[in-house]
Amino acid sequence: MNFDPATPEELNFDPTLVSADTATHCVAEASIVMTIVQGSGGPDNHEITEAGLRFVRHLMVTSKGMRFGFMPNFKDMESIRKLAQNFIRRSGGATAALQNMHSVIQID
Repeated sequence: MNFDPATPEELNFDPTLVSADTATHCVAEASIVMTIVQGSGGPDNHEITEAGLRFVRHLMVTSKGMRFGFMPNFKDMESIRKLAQNFIRRSGGATAALQNMHSVIQID
């Protein structure tokens, strides 16, 4: 095998290479995934919160697949991540998705 690990001169640890948009997207996706897990119990059957359940209900009502009878698999983390990514995409970006999620889970 020809495995040549990178030498220290080749590694670039410049923090400016990570854009703010990428960081915002990662934070938004993690927050949305956490809220979905809190609303569905997730793969490990965590305790369900009222705000999380409200968000999961919102996702189910607005999901294209649910209109045709397909329910997302809330026991698979990859399925939950894809659901979060689709929510971000439908919202028009990470910031808008976080604002939408916040407006759904807030009690008036």
